[in-house]
Amino acid sequence: MAKYLYGASVQGIQGFIFATNKLAEIVGASELVEKICTSTFYDVSKFEKKTKTIEESENILLTAAGNLKCVFDTEDACRNMVLLFPKTVMQLAPGITISQAVVKFEGEKPQYNDIDKLEKALKKQRNKASVPFETGFMILERARRTGGIVYKNKEDSATIKKLAARENESLFKKFSGNITQVREIPLNIEDITPQENSWIAVIHADGNGLGNLIQNFGSELIKNNEFKTFSDAIQSATEKACQSAFNEIIALEKDKKYPVRPIIIGGDDLTIVIRADLALKFTESYLTHFEETTKEAFKGLRTEKVKGGLTACAGIAYVKDHYPLHYALQLAEDLCKDAKNLVKNQVTKKDDDMPKSSLAFLKVMDSFVEPLKEMKERSMMAESNIDYFFGPYLLKKEGDFANMESFREKLEILRAEADTKDKSKGVSKLRQLISESFKNEGNVQIMKIRMAVINKKLYTDLKLDHELKGGKSALYDLINIHSFEYKKPNNDDN
Repeated sequence: MAKYLYGASVQGIQGFIFATNKLAEIVGASELVEKICTSTFYDVSKFEKKTKTIEESENILLTAAGNLKCVFDTEDACRNMVLLFPKTVMQLAPGITISQAVVKFEGEKPQYNDIDKLEKALKKQRNKASVPFETGFMILERARRTGGIVYKNKEDSATIKKLAARENESLFKKFSGNITQVREIPLNIEDITPQENSWIAVIHADGNGLGNLIQNFGSELIKNNEFKTFSDAIQSATEKACQSAFNEIIALEKDKKYPVRPIIIGGDDLTIVIRADLALKFTESYLTHFEETTKEAFKGLRTEKVKGGLTACAGIAYVKDHYPLHYALQLAEDLCKDAKNLVKNQVTKKDDDMPKSSLAFLKVMDSFVEPLKEMKERSMMAESNIDYFFGPYLLKKEGDFANMESFREKLEILRAEADTKDKSKGVSKLRQLISESFKNEGNVQIMKIRMAVINKKLYTDLKLDHELKGGKSALYDLINIHSFEYKKPNNDDN
């Protein structure tokens, strides 16, 4: 008897979420996207709900990161889904569009070829222009911030729906687990960074090698009836890694409100906004736990080739609290890609090994918005031929590559210097030296000679003679992270 494999791809997620720089609207949009991929999808599909939740339904194969797949037993049920789902989604979240495709197959379960056909059909549908749900005449009033058609109170429909959903906590609960502390969840950037002119970070993390795993072993997963189990395991592992990192880093903070807000948790993807001083520590913790939780989640699978678990890469964009968040997200994604390129193309590994976990970060010091490559060349290359973009950093030591273990050791050297009676004079001189390297190489040599005498221990421990010879240098990264993470008694250094 013929059955129908239905697939939908939620498009425009990032544009919908980051259409504004107001955190309350961003988190509301995130909650709406989360609802689309769960309860809305379940309600429209009308699968049996009395005895099974959406996660337990055998008909639903995938509901993560805007990718939805399920099986319908009848053509009428599938046709109803195709007709109603896009309309329902666009009414719920104006600005989001849906691409759909259907593959007819024989048998109880779809095979890998059926899923492959569905993916190809979805790619074709994504390339087709979709008609926006709200198209208005030019005479209609437009919301000044977003350009949408004014619906009520000088705001467009999408903004109103986002604000209505901002109090939802489903995404935060996924991120933090069953939090027992009575603390407030932030709704504004000011809640994350209470000080004026404060720094925040946008973190984007993405799993390594997942596409290759599915391409190489997808047919085996389906043969073993484990495709859905595998997909659910990835989502569960990502959430558990978030929760472990949350308990290690965020839960220890004493602020009235949590200094973090998750934006996307779907499949092996994670995007969050977090207070700058916590960003690197959280990312390290998350990447470490992601390796552990995926390995544990895949342990029960019969498909041997996927049991090793996954690794992940991450990008961290450090920006001022008023910096446009959609630009910060793009930078974080570009940094994540930079880290992925390193572990895929430069770090040697066996053919069956996963790429190493790694991360890259950058502190945006001005208001220029440009591609990462141009940003590196303009703001990270000193006149003295020193490249201060030292990363990406591997999570663990591997050959001569930059790694977080060595970076943390050097950071402790700076912290020890900052704790001396001189109150960070050595650290301040190091900042001056870095700044001078962008202006006058002759002055750099003079300052190095002075530091070698006056700040001999710092000069020796950080191997400044080598760091400032030319080529790659970690000093700029060290100074920036030190300025975020080091807690000074009198706040007199940065």
